[in-house]
Amino acid sequence: MTKFQKQMLTIAAAGALTAVTALPAMAFENEFHGLYNFNTLFSNMGTSGDFNPGAPGTTNAWGEKRKMNNYFEQRTRLQYTAKASDDLKLVTHFEINNRFGNYKDANGGGGDLDSDGLNIVTKHAYLDFNIGKSFNVKLGIQPYKDALKGVFVDADVPMIMTTTKLGAYTLGMGFARYADDVAGGTSTGTRLGDANKDLFIMDNTFALSKDTKVGLSYYFLADYAQQGASGQLYDATKPTTPYNHTADQAVLLHTFGLNGATKLAGINLSGFAAMQAGHMKNATGVPSTSRQFHGWAANVAADMKVGPGTAKTALLFTSGNNSTSSNHGWVTSSVNSYNESGMMIIARNTYNSPTSTDGYIRRNVTNIALATMGYDAKLTEKFNLNGNVGFGWAPSSYDAPKDQKTGRLNQSDFMGTEINLEAGYQLYKNLKLQAQAGYMILGGYYKNSAFKSGTTAGAANAADPENPYAMRLQARYSF
Repeated sequence: MTKFQKQMLTIAAAGALTAVTALPAMAFENEFHGLYNFNTLFSNMGTSGDFNPGAPGTTNAWGEKRKMNNYFEQRTRLQYTAKASDDLKLVTHFEINNRFGNYKDANGGGGDLDSDGLNIVTKHAYLDFNIGKSFNVKLGIQPYKDALKGVFVDADVPMIMTTTKLGAYTLGMGFARYADDVAGGTSTGTRLGDANKDLFIMDNTFALSKDTKVGLSYYFLADYAQQGASGQLYDATKPTTPYNHTADQAVLLHTFGLNGATKLAGINLSGFAAMQAGHMKNATGVPSTSRQFHGWAANVAADMKVGPGTAKTALLFTSGNNSTSSNHGWVTSSVNSYNESGMMIIARNTYNSPTSTDGYIRRNVTNIALATMGYDAKLTEKFNLNGNVGFGWAPSSYDAPKDQKTGRLNQSDFMGTEINLEAGYQLYKNLKLQAQAGYMILGGYYKNSAFKSGTTAGAANAADPENPYAMRLQARYSF
């Protein structure tokens, strides 16, 4: 190679290096994240949260004795993000659920010998982009949790969500359609967009200071879909029993909420208050008749550092119905949560349901007053020990279980007391091993609402249902 050729090669290499280093900072990036949760469960609750004391032989009925269920399950989630720039990315999230030995179920199985099940499902798929510096749009199937700590909706939702930030003020505006009940089957819809469940969202948040913020939220649910397509049950007489409204019996529901959080003298305080108003058209099947909704919910919580951990306490109230002419119960999207409680049995807590099992006394968090307290101790850098106790009441006894001895609804509203404990060990940075145990002592709300095992229905055989319990061994890996 001549001296001239070497000079030209050097110049070309320098030019290529300059071109590469001059590429814009928004070069395309591929991001991969995910998790794996393994769960071994010993429980008399099974895989369902339906707590149904009643006559012998009744589907899933609780008796005075129940055999323990034992199973192994896993959940794998894989997230891929195609990031074009800091202002534009596509987020996808897929999920695989398996129960050991299960060859077929709603998830597709794939847990038996030489497993080949096909059960990967879409969890999230949405476009996330900015318009300018203050306006963000998320478009597609995405996670959304309301500003009421999730007691109205905490779910993956097909929606359009925008967020505008103007200094200390943040405005969230969204639209979700989580049912489109077209003609066919049980539907009375005649065209796409004719019979839907549409949810309109507005979340206003203002930061008064670094430690204090207040918020005002408004959610409007317009439900023109025949029940069965997806979502909430609207029974004015028993909120936990399905009411199959038709498309003509449209539900128009307004939810207003105030929320706030602050830090005062080392104590973190937060809470919300919300009310609902609205109606169902043609409630009795007769034009011009309607059924009114008047639900409400409230919460206050506090936590602070004490010793090697955090002491916490909280109160939650969601109304129950006590009327035949209107519904005074708290109406939800049917997929909601209350993680702040730390409960494992009495009310849905998504932290304690990391796999496909999701059983609680109140999976749909409504018609419950709940007082909880607990302590989360970080004993070493790797070892933690958490304990919680909770007391639950049913604000409305209108749908209380029947005392089988008297034939009348139970007069007590006390559902019971839950005690639970969790021990966790951070084996590696990304892998945590933990054990959980929860036990609920049922109260007078369930008195004599079951029957003795091996007997037929009758006052002489009435008994209290067995107390629910759950024990879990888990491994949680995330990357």
